[in-house]
Amino acid sequence: MSSMKNIICALVSAAFLLAASGCIKNDIPYPRRLGTITAFEVQGQLSAAVIDSSALTVSVDMADTVTMSHVRLLRFETSSNTTVSPALDTAFVDLSAPLYYELTTWPGQVYRWTVTATQTIERYVRVRNQIGEASINPDEHEAVVYVTLDTPLDSIEITDMKLGPSNSVITPAPESVRDFTSPQVFTVSYRDVVEEWTMAVIPREVTLTTEPADAWACSAYLYGMVPDGAETPGFRYRKASETEWTEVQGVEVDGMRVSAVLTGLEPETEYVYRIYSGDVEGSEETFITEAAAQMPNMGFDQWIKDGKSWFANPDLDAGYWWDSGNIGANIIGEANPTSPEENFLAVSGDGKMAARLETVKVVIAMAGGNVFSGHFGSVQGLGAEVFFGRPFETRPLRMTGWYSYEPVPIDNVNPPSGVDLPFDRNTIGGRMDRCHIFVYVTAWDGPCRVNTNEHVYLDVNDPDVIGYGELVDSTGTGGQYKQFSIDIKYRDHRKPTYCAVVAVASKYADFFTGGIGSLMYVDEFAFEYDGEPVWEEPES
Repeated sequence: MSSMKNIICALVSAAFLLAASGCIKNDIPYPRRLGTITAFEVQGQLSAAVIDSSALTVSVDMADTVTMSHVRLLRFETSSNTTVSPALDTAFVDLSAPLYYELTTWPGQVYRWTVTATQTIERYVRVRNQIGEASINPDEHEAVVYVTLDTPLDSIEITDMKLGPSNSVITPAPESVRDFTSPQVFTVSYRDVVEEWTMAVIPREVTLTTEPADAWACSAYLYGMVPDGAETPGFRYRKASETEWTEVQGVEVDGMRVSAVLTGLEPETEYVYRIYSGDVEGSEETFITEAAAQMPNMGFDQWIKDGKSWFANPDLDAGYWWDSGNIGANIIGEANPTSPEENFLAVSGDGKMAARLETVKVVIAMAGGNVFSGHFGSVQGLGAEVFFGRPFETRPLRMTGWYSYEPVPIDNVNPPSGVDLPFDRNTIGGRMDRCHIFVYVTAWDGPCRVNTNEHVYLDVNDPDVIGYGELVDSTGTGGQYKQFSIDIKYRDHRKPTYCAVVAVASKYADFFTGGIGSLMYVDEFAFEYDGEPVWEEPES
């Protein structure tokens, strides 16, 4: 090692002497210093701001009670040695329109950022004998409610109304207004904003309505409408290729809305269903279930070595699905915190392998052995740029597999400064390390960019994370494999676009915190689709 240092010193000295004597020209370009917004927070935001350092954008979702033209700025942080224009010389910002900032780094590199905010105000009107949802036009301040033909317009009963921000006041009191033989006007007041809304009630004929289904791989959510006072409704379904109908169990009725969860379906299969009430049947709707897809090489049986680095893929072209931090760990020497395992397996057999993940010390930083669906970008300072997720358009209900874990006490605590940590940096040292296996099912537009050098991390509260599940273990498995099953809890019914599966030997490796020597093996991952989807419990 000392001889290597002497060689480097000699080369540096020689270069300095040549430059001083005018023998070489200093035409090396200045290093590119990124000008990034690393934190943005305003009063009244509903979740953490989404910062995209590739698109140079910041997006914030605001509560409906916020006056968008006058929002208190709580936090605005940028990368080091960066100037911001216009200068941040006010405690308030106007988010009613996009904000534009120029971030300048030495020597004169300019990055133009855009900050946008969205504010969704939920508006609704609900009355007795209503058909469907009210038609609301927030630009014209108009609301139209449809009711059944036999509903007297001079005796309309409003059960609920919200036309402005939360806590806004509606006058006259909605429950006191009954006569809608002609449209009625309501005043909606919130702080210093006053709006006049016109509400009309229109009778129309209603029949049984079979609405489009939300089809998963082995289940489907069925929806329909019936007239108020109709006989007890239900659903019947069949395969499109068959003629016999089957009764759907567990039908729920909420006023005129009818719904049910249908399970036990076959993937990639066309079905037909319809609503009924008594002897009356609604129109037929068809749906096709999703595929019960698996990610390539989820058993970690195929590996390839490229230069110094191992990859859990059959090749680095068409089969390139999984990556790890090996490229970053192997910059100087060959470390490979993630490597193939041939002997210690959960399931043995010809050609079977597993993934070995170990937390190691690499040069001056810590590297947690990991494997993830996505790709490693590049080393950035002491950190790295990583892109999580691969295209995936089905919704698994759980992920199963095997893991073995032998943790050691956390002896490397070197998190970056100025970052909100998920642990107490003063007390975590000496605690037992913990492994982490997790799944993100998302509606991302592309892979999620993470940059630990810029303090940009995966965020489970990202509004485009539509399903999430995890396993965390600090006790270990006693040197044996343990089978696991992780429920993926969903938040909404959107169709996914990307999925990220991650396993890491030290949960806080992104923050350079963990136990050197913590060892994890993972094997035979798989997605399962049977049963009824699990939904995330709403916060109290």
